[in-house]
Amino acid sequence: MKTPVQLLLALGLGLVLAVIVEEHRYAGQIEAQRSAWELEKGRLEAALNGRGAKRDSGSRVIVESGRSAPEAAGPSAPFLLNQLANLPFSEGNARSTRQMLAALEQLSRIGPQALPAIRQFLAGGSDVTYVPPGNKARRNLKSLVDALVPASLRIALFDQVRHTGGKDAEGILVEALGRTRNGLEVAYLTQILEEMAPGTYKEDALAAAGRLLKEGAAADREMLFDVMKRFGDTSYVAAAQSQIIQSDGQVDQAALRYLQQSLGAQSVALVSRYYQDARLSEPGSKEPLARAALAYVGANEQALDLFHTALFDQSLMPDQKRNLVEDLNEGGLANRRSPTPEDLQIISNRYALTQYYLQQDYVRNDRVLNGAFHEADKDLRNMLDRAAAANPGK
Repeated sequence: MKTPVQLLLALGLGLVLAVIVEEHRYAGQIEAQRSAWELEKGRLEAALNGRGAKRDSGSRVIVESGRSAPEAAGPSAPFLLNQLANLPFSEGNARSTRQMLAALEQLSRIGPQALPAIRQFLAGGSDVTYVPPGNKARRNLKSLVDALVPASLRIALFDQVRHTGGKDAEGILVEALGRTRNGLEVAYLTQILEEMAPGTYKEDALAAAGRLLKEGAAADREMLFDVMKRFGDTSYVAAAQSQIIQSDGQVDQAALRYLQQSLGAQSVALVSRYYQDARLSEPGSKEPLARAALAYVGANEQALDLFHTALFDQSLMPDQKRNLVEDLNEGGLANRRSPTPEDLQIISNRYALTQYYLQQDYVRNDRVLNGAFHEADKDLRNMLDRAAAANPGK
């Protein structure tokens, strides 16, 4: 039997061996990184020597003019791009985020000389995702442009090209716009090209957005329609009408919003027609159409008819009806806090409407509708009172 002293010695020896193994593994990683850099450094120095440079007995590179050149400035653009493309990244992992940002910073310091390598990399289509597609941070272009962590490696490279500036940079971004099959990239490239050269690449942006929409791109369709709306383009209206009702029997809300903003009040006739479409058979599936009509209640008779139809549509959920009524205080108003004269007319018409409905037995006997109309009535009355107090002479 081993004595306590022997057991302690054995335990200590085991710990020492474990430390040695771990240090050896870590040292191997460091050595691999050092070797990669030495190879790259050697390549840079060989290039300098090929242009008439030579090495002295120390570690400096001496050019023929007699002036000393500094040590190699750092990794080349291709080296850094390869590193970024192969760097393991985990969302929320501080270490991998720091490594990624550090490599991007090194790449940015190279400046315009990095553009050819970036152009080649982007043409290859490789990418690394940093922010998952479902993340809300990907839905706001301004947030994406200003974000510390880019949505992807390609988005980060677009941003670097933007900051480099110049015609070559614009050319790279336009090339990427013509190739990409990603709606987020189309929207992002459109945004930064408009910042760099307003209006110059409008047709390129519209062509890219239209191409992906016609191909039936499922992801980021709303951003593609936003590109169309940005330039007031209505060329996709006919195609959007054919896409309102999707194959799964649901309403394509991105296409619906595009039609609303492109056609204005004229979209109500389309919405009313689609509301009767037999393909919308799933419970609640018609709600986006009823909400589209809500925007014009108080200003359009056809919208009011559809609103009334929706109130008694058994396929709509009770909560959908409640929200539809309660949102009479905001849907379709340009500024509910400081109403325009047009808003005040709509608010007045809607207040008269809630007063009418509250007198009807079918509303009084329906707990959901009665509560919703009382809430809307109160809000609309308050909005009119505030407007009157703010403009006592009117």
